Amino acid sequence: MQHAMPRPASENTFQITFKIPQQWIGHADALAASMSRPGLTVTRTDVLRTALATGLAALEGERAGKPTKKGGRA
Repeated sequence: MQHAMPRPASENTFQITFKIPQQWIGHADALAASMSRPGLTVTRTDVLRTALATGLAALEGERAGKPTKKGGRA
């Protein structure tokens, strides 16, 4: 029996819809296939959710030390 990756609790999540380049779907599918293991299925959604979380953390890190236009911190 294959188990999917753990998902966040549904009461703490929101469903959103947006368009992404078709090329990203291919990348996400390839990553999902390479990350899956016997007994653990990684889905396209798992990959995109992880990429979004990783990207947000990276952006926050980049912005943490940059001053705003008013001279304060971002």
